[in-house]
Amino acid sequence: MQEYSPGILGEVRFARQDGGYYVQLYSQEGTPVGKTGLWRSEAKAREAARRLAEKLAGE
Repeated sequence: MQEYSPGILGEVRFARQDGGYYVQLYSQEGTPVGKTGLWRSEAKAREAARRLAEKLAGE
């Protein structure tokens, strides 16, 4: 798990069937709070997760 924003952690996962990466985001308590779309590279999925985590933290 990696911290993407204060209080928001994420885990990179590979969707074998779809052939891409996505990041599932969780709160500090372990509750799912969001998920990125599917990306071809792990780096792009991590960047999308960072942007989504910033947006979620701002709410």
